[in-house]
Amino acid sequence: MKSRTLIVAGLAAFVWQAPALAQESVDDRLSGLERRIKYLEQRVAAQDEMIVEKDRQIAELTGREDAWFDAVEIGGVIELEAAYASHGADDAPYEGDPSTTAELATLELGIAARIHDWVGAEIVVKNDDEDDIAIDETFLTIAPPEGAWALQTGRYVVPFGVYETNMISDPVTLDLGETGQDAVMFAAESGGLYGSVFAFNGDLNRGDDETIDGFGVTLGYAMEIEGGAIDANLSWINDLGESGGVNDVIDGLVEENDIEEPGADNVPGWAASVVLGWGDVTLIGEYLTALDGFEGDGIGFGSAGAEPSAWTVEANYGFDLGGRDATATVGYQGTSEATALELPENRSLVGLSVGMAEGVALSTEWKRDEDYGEAEGGTGKSADTVTVQLAAEF
Repeated sequence: MKSRTLIVAGLAAFVWQAPALAQESVDDRLSGLERRIKYLEQRVAAQDEMIVEKDRQIAELTGREDAWFDAVEIGGVIELEAAYASHGADDAPYEGDPSTTAELATLELGIAARIHDWVGAEIVVKNDDEDDIAIDETFLTIAPPEGAWALQTGRYVVPFGVYETNMISDPVTLDLGETGQDAVMFAAESGGLYGSVFAFNGDLNRGDDETIDGFGVTLGYAMEIEGGAIDANLSWINDLGESGGVNDVIDGLVEENDIEEPGADNVPGWAASVVLGWGDVTLIGEYLTALDGFEGDGIGFGSAGAEPSAWTVEANYGFDLGGRDATATVGYQGTSEATALELPENRSLVGLSVGMAEGVALSTEWKRDEDYGEAEGGTGKSADTVTVQLAAEF
């Protein structure tokens, strides 16, 4: 309504002034335009001087030559998803009637600040399963400018496993191995070779809660090859029980069996991954496994002494779709002795992602999960899910 009123008022003024304008000479109108242009130029110059003065005052207050916002970056991700599942019960994904859902799947906001040439800080907040907003990661990084090493301390996901994928769904390797802890890490790289060592005080009560008893290492090599690039990575952690997925299961078993401690023995794990890019094709492979069985004072991990493992292979092909960048993806994943994690024994996936604009993508995915057999504590059934996702990154 406001814009329409302005348009009508402008038209009325134009109609009222039209006879007078018609009587003006061309020279008079040109002289008037020159005066207005000169006036506008003076106003713009005055505004520029005011902006420069404000920037100077801000720099004096902050003690920086640059404005504060030059040292801060803000980014985020919003993912909206709609899905159809052949079976709808969350606690029994292979049973029940079909279901449809629409939800805000991901809301993530990150703030990074350059405090000093050698010091940076980052905070990431994210929605959880209950749609509450919580701090997901927060850490300080100390590193020389353009240097080859860094020291990072705070709360973050330690570099055990890579979990690379172009699918909507997380890979089963992530469900088994992703480990977020309050940690300290030293990382370095040289000539394509990179690695890190990290330590943390885990969540499991394995004796002294005040002791930093979790640690791990990672080693990788990235290089360019003719027509593409390759990145290979190996990592090891001294207790796979500290990963988010395994930790939740152990906590549940401890509570169910009224056990004060989940057992004194750590269960180490290792992971290997490779990402190969060749022209428009990207291949991804990863394997992650426990190196010992989870016993825990007589309680088993799905089965007595289970050694869970997971793997994933994926192929991506980038192409032009109606003038837009698109990626077609096929993947196959599997697990072993992971019934307690409620992961499928096998998973097949097909996906397509299309860039709609800068930072905006529309993706779709078909996923078929095949459960473990009844002899292994599963149902022996399969379940299909079709998901459509609209994601925006800024």
